[in-house]
Amino acid sequence: MISSPTDRLARRWPRLVPWVLIAAAALPVGWMALRVAATLRNVAYWDEIDSALQLLLRLHDQPGWRQVLNDLFAITNEHRTVTSRLLFAGSYWLTGTVNFTAIGLMGNAFICGLCALVVFEAGAAARRIRMLVLLAGLLFQLQHYENFQWSGGSIDHFQIVLLAGACVAGLTRGSRTGFLAASLFALLATFTLAHGIVLWPLGALLLGLEQRWRRLAGWAVVAAASLAFFLSGFGANPGHQIALHAGALGHMLRYWLEILGAPLALGAGAAGPFLGIALLVLFGRLLVKGAWRREKPAVALALWAIGSAALIAVGRAELAHGLVYSRYYVLSGLAWALVLFIQFEEWTDPARPHLVTLRALPLLALFNIVANIRAAHDARSWVICRDNAAEYYGHYGRDGVGRFSLYPDPARATKIIREVEQAGLYRMPEPCRPRQFPRATPAASFSYFVDRITVDDALVAIEGWAAVPGRAATAGKIHVILQSPRSRLIFTTLPMPRPDVAAVHTGERWLDAGFRFQRRRWLLPKENFQVGLLIESESGAEFMMTAHRLDMTGKGVGLIAGE
Repeated sequence: MISSPTDRLARRWPRLVPWVLIAAAALPVGWMALRVAATLRNVAYWDEIDSALQLLLRLHDQPGWRQVLNDLFAITNEHRTVTSRLLFAGSYWLTGTVNFTAIGLMGNAFICGLCALVVFEAGAAARRIRMLVLLAGLLFQLQHYENFQWSGGSIDHFQIVLLAGACVAGLTRGSRTGFLAASLFALLATFTLAHGIVLWPLGALLLGLEQRWRRLAGWAVVAAASLAFFLSGFGANPGHQIALHAGALGHMLRYWLEILGAPLALGAGAAGPFLGIALLVLFGRLLVKGAWRREKPAVALALWAIGSAALIAVGRAELAHGLVYSRYYVLSGLAWALVLFIQFEEWTDPARPHLVTLRALPLLALFNIVANIRAAHDARSWVICRDNAAEYYGHYGRDGVGRFSLYPDPARATKIIREVEQAGLYRMPEPCRPRQFPRATPAASFSYFVDRITVDDALVAIEGWAAVPGRAATAGKIHVILQSPRSRLIFTTLPMPRPDVAAVHTGERWLDAGFRFQRRRWLLPKENFQVGLLIESESGAEFMMTAHRLDMTGKGVGLIAGE
């Protein structure tokens, strides 16, 4: 009989197998961590302009506590995203601003927290390793690019799964403390995204099956109160039409199955509904065989994920036009991981607890790699669109100038970002950054020319060239100084090749002597500045103050000496 490499490994080095599986689980997690680190930016993009920046402006106006509560609990696209708004508000109250890189890291921490919780709840070490491998392979891959790369705008989709997992863990413990914690987490989930509501009937089912009648009554009271509050003043987005005729219901059913099957379909949309049916059939078979009694936490959380996908299908089937957004994959990916875990438990031989996982590892690794390859284009395109929009905003001081925009309504985005920047609440990335050179010395010799100083409603710009005789010009080493009686500001500049300067000064190496300074007008103090130039080198920073001026006290004007 021919044995496979995995069988030989399990037989010859049984103590090594758990570490092989843990290492295999760590690879996709580490890879996604590197991906996230490379793509997170402190950029307000799409949902964040409304959900975060608008909220910061309202909080900055120092409204009364009633208005603050109204802002936190306001309905947005049929959701009450209170928990993420509390994160933004908390950041403002603690730091006076919001940093979307930090918010993104929090969002990714939520999915890591869910995985840690679910793995811990799995029980024995071998079971925990099985759960870890499945969660790592199915959740840590680029099909989830929206949630991983845009946790500021999609933070709710990672946050709610952690809250749901904590709720299920509390309910299945059977203790009074667990019940109270579960009630709190279900309440938070309800006010994170609308499908947090699914936790209430799920909890009632769990408590009813266990005949915990007194706690069921308490659960029903809390559920009724939270749902009444959720629905108080509830209004649907007029752009989100929900039809109830037979054709629309069939479309909702198909979209639900597509959501469930999407992770394993690997971009093949036609296969999604069939894989969704496969998940339901497999899960139903396991339930019939008693999975509820043996694997209550995994079953309950899988039921929540599947039910949440159904609620999303009801609200978004018509709007999405059959497209399963990346942010929804966390629900179906979690459901598949939990259902496969239950199936693995049924197949596992206690004498060889890791053999099933080890045999499945090559297939799971292949899936993870193919998923990353298939989703790489969409993930990269998303980053390019965001970064392009942010770059053009930085260069022109308004949205919608480039191929892509920060927000569907560029004029609205420009207005909101300008207001938060003027108030000092948040700042979009800038091409020219502030620097400090406390040991800079006046230059003994300095060659320069300021071509133009322009000021308009959005942008201040200074262009020219600068170099030290006898020294090669280096791109990125030229800085602009703005000095007034009250301020001394130094900024980096954008390098500009100057072949015209090199052609005139043939004895010098000044091709890279050109520079362009630009800054959004409202970010500069309203002062009358003298313009200076500073060049950084290995021997230190040298500067020269020019006769040119930038007067920001009135309408704003750049004054070139001699003109």
